[in-house]
Amino acid sequence: MPDQPTQQQQTNEVVTPRVTALIVSYNTAAELRRCITALRVSQARDQFEILVVDLGSQDESARMDSEFDDVTMLRLPKHFGATKAMNIATRTAMGDYILYLDPHVELLPDALAKLMRRLDDDDEASAVVPLLEDAVTGKPVPQVYPLPTRETLAEACRNGSMTLSATRLDADSVAVEYASRSAIMVRKGFVQGMNYFDERYGHSWGDAELAFQIRKSAKKTLVLTGARALWHTPAAEASSSKFAIDRWLGASAYLSKHEGFGAGLGFLISAALKALFTFNFGLFMGIVTQQKIDGTQGQI
Repeated sequence: MPDQPTQQQQTNEVVTPRVTALIVSYNTAAELRRCITALRVSQARDQFEILVVDLGSQDESARMDSEFDDVTMLRLPKHFGATKAMNIATRTAMGDYILYLDPHVELLPDALAKLMRRLDDDDEASAVVPLLEDAVTGKPVPQVYPLPTRETLAEACRNGSMTLSATRLDADSVAVEYASRSAIMVRKGFVQGMNYFDERYGHSWGDAELAFQIRKSAKKTLVLTGARALWHTPAAEASSSKFAIDRWLGASAYLSKHEGFGAGLGFLISAALKALFTFNFGLFMGIVTQQKIDGTQGQI
């Protein structure tokens, strides 16, 4: 009769997590602390790991693993943009599912388990999303959009926000074209199958590329309205011009990839000329010199 494992051997056995909660952080120590605290009291805590990739923060963010011993921290020396950060961390992640999470999101205790169960049960879904509600008002916040077009990309680059989808989130699960990366659980195998996120995107539009690839594969992105999370709106502050430049360059990359090189180039030329004629010389030079957020842009 084969030897039975001792209690000590069973205790020391390493359990591979089914989900990796992956948070990209930059100078958001207070928000990151709240986000991690919510994850640690989530249901099915023994089935997921918490992985934080820090983009060269100057605050306490990069030392959060000293405060939470169950957090794995990847420290990057500078801000390489969300796309590269997600690729680095996804390759490190042990879970079969990746929950990409913004530090400003606070998951309710049952949300992660509900997302995980839906991916377990629905082979047609490649991604699932909790319903985001404003932490103060309780009202839904923007999180789903139509797939980008030249016009909506230009609007988003000018205003910093996309045109919202007309889809009503009034059923238990709702299929949507494009959900933001604020909180989205994706099959790791799908991300590997698309050869990870295209690093022609610096900080912006990696989630749009994911949405495009899910639709192309005839799979679904579902919002689960019974899985809820709170969105804590960031304090108002002047947005770095580097992020605005990155949005324009990323939008051009998206159009080049899906509508042809000419579409992307024309979009960028139009943006550069408008910036020049409106005396926005910073944006003009950033577009002309291709200053996307990839670690070469200097301090943000």
